[in-house]
Amino acid sequence: MNYTIGRGDLDGVVVFLAVAETRGFRAAAVRLGITPSAVSQAMRTFESRLGVTLVARTTRSVGLTEAGERLLFQVRPAALQVLQGIEAARSLGHSVTGLLRISAPKASVPMLTERVVSGFLAANPRMQLEFVGDDKMVDIIAEGCDAGVRPRSAVQAHMVAVPLTDEEPQVVVGAPMLLARYGVPATPDDIRKMPCIVFRQAGVVLDEWVFVVAEESTAVPVRGPLILDDVSACIHAAEQGVGLFRLPRSLVARNIHAGTLSVVLDAFNMSFPGLALYYPSRKTALPKLRAFVDYVLVHGV
Repeated sequence: MNYTIGRGDLDGVVVFLAVAETRGFRAAAVRLGITPSAVSQAMRTFESRLGVTLVARTTRSVGLTEAGERLLFQVRPAALQVLQGIEAARSLGHSVTGLLRISAPKASVPMLTERVVSGFLAANPRMQLEFVGDDKMVDIIAEGCDAGVRPRSAVQAHMVAVPLTDEEPQVVVGAPMLLARYGVPATPDDIRKMPCIVFRQAGVVLDEWVFVVAEESTAVPVRGPLILDDVSACIHAAEQGVGLFRLPRSLVARNIHAGTLSVVLDAFNMSFPGLALYYPSRKTALPKLRAFVDYVLVHGV
């Protein structure tokens, strides 16, 4: 069966339904906002395309032929579903409701969940929020997401970007047992002699850490017994003394406070630019996304 429907067929169905339900050309014209002659012409064209008479016309009344009754029986429920679908889509353009899907780095999802979710959902009870953890720079439209969260420096220039978190240092952390065994590194070059946990992001092994030495950026190669693509797993391994690990400070603030990890090489840290929420256009942003943007601008992350 060919599911391609021509514009003429759709227009004909709309006019036919109006005529069938009002049982009159003039009444159908009023409902559709067109002239009775336009209704009559549309019906003649539609019947000609189908090759069958749908409406039995007399000087006093309009009735349906057997073909018309059969068509009405088939298309009226479908037309109702179409109208309901249109109204459902229209409601998303006028009310804060529906599912909001946001692509975010896996390591940032717990932080976003902790700081944003309960307050936003309490303020917008008709909303459903989904964070899609992905470390790649994805095409948010192709992935079916309304917005994305990534480091500000990675957001493309044509996107609308809303800052979420402040710039912060990238810290190197290690477990006290590891530092007791190998000593505390005094300069970035010292980590060449120490085991490190290497992070693989979107299939790329990040085996160089950049530091600021004498006001210049210096890349230091890192090696170690473990390569992981999950930040939470890297943090856990670092707490077990497997190796040093480097990441934005906010992601390990609790671990540092608890004493399970210690910061080293603090004087040489590079800055992490902070996260931004990004989306394609203010004009096409639905109320559900605008509500989320307004919430984070007022309450922060």
